[in-house]
Amino acid sequence: MVNMDKAGASVLMVLESVFPSQGGGGAESQVRTLGRHMMGHRLDVSVVVPMVSYGPQREQDHVDGIAVVRLAYPKLPILGALSMLGKLCWLLYRRRREYAVIHAHIAGNMAAVSCLMGRLLGKPVVVKLTGMTEMQGGILDPRPSCVTRLKKLALRCASYYQATSSRIGRMLVDSGFDHAKVRLIPNAVDTDRFARVERDFDLRQQLCGDRPLAGIYVGRLVPEKGLELLLDGWARVFRDRRDATLILVGDGRLRGPLAERAQTLGIGDQVRFVGPSDSVERYLAVADFGVLTSLSEGLSNTLLEYMAAGLPVVGSRVSGTEDFVKPGETGWLFEPGDLDDFERAMRAVADAPAGVLAHMGEEARKLVVSRASIAAVVDQLTHLYGMFPIA
Repeated sequence: MVNMDKAGASVLMVLESVFPSQGGGGAESQVRTLGRHMMGHRLDVSVVVPMVSYGPQREQDHVDGIAVVRLAYPKLPILGALSMLGKLCWLLYRRRREYAVIHAHIAGNMAAVSCLMGRLLGKPVVVKLTGMTEMQGGILDPRPSCVTRLKKLALRCASYYQATSSRIGRMLVDSGFDHAKVRLIPNAVDTDRFARVERDFDLRQQLCGDRPLAGIYVGRLVPEKGLELLLDGWARVFRDRRDATLILVGDGRLRGPLAERAQTLGIGDQVRFVGPSDSVERYLAVADFGVLTSLSEGLSNTLLEYMAAGLPVVGSRVSGTEDFVKPGETGWLFEPGDLDDFERAMRAVADAPAGVLAHMGEEARKLVVSRASIAAVVDQLTHLYGMFPIA
């Protein structure tokens, strides 16, 4: 356990992204969720981020009671990044008596600098690996660049690594990181938020009419989410049956092309594009199952929200999803990008006897509450920090 006595129960979260999120980003929303909960349970949390052009421009700010510092820097190639990282070093040194542990979200440049400064200042550093950033051109890429190799050397100074999925944990060890420092701690989901919602039968009627089955996708409408496969597979299973509705909650550059594809496939009347929503729980409450067709993920927040809402999940066998979707118990898995395998999983949903989907949804919720509720994740993190457990 790390000795926290001198600095008290204070956590400095370092996030190499905009904060708060401007578009539902996973790492950004996790920092906000965890920070808000920790602040409400006797932990002092502050967040350090770069000041990006598309985000808020205040250097000092508060979000949900969380103190936020944004590091301004010149928007110049290389020099801008070096300037920002230099400011991060100075901040970590200048405020060294104000925090007890550094928690870096996303294993990028800011995390690497945090690890080096943590070693210099005698501060424990936890580095969270979120998935996509590290796997594609990052420290878990099998063909790292010279710069990435240097970054990996710096990241070896971390006290612990938070792997959000078992696959990421294995990849860390395979990449040469110390297995004794790897801890499997998933993203957190506000399970209470999704438990309190009653089904809105008027909304269900508006979206689905008299069709007895409703599937839902929540997220960005972008290529990496595999949504063309979702529509193609849906058409194979439900075009002729015409007893199901697919609800798409979210927006993105593929919205127009996907709507055209649905019409071409003959399922235009079965697919509902409802746009982005700050109340996704309302839509989840009218659905019978959730769908995730991503080609790659770390651990999808949407997956956890589906399960928290009591929905079984049809999900691609990617990092994170394979940890939570238990075939035949909490949902069905299929190989990413494999249309035939996706069709098989969707037919299992379509042919499920009455009550089976609801029962699987109950099991899904039990699993996510036990492993990924905010209370469960914060308890694991505070133990990792060396602090008291939070009830």
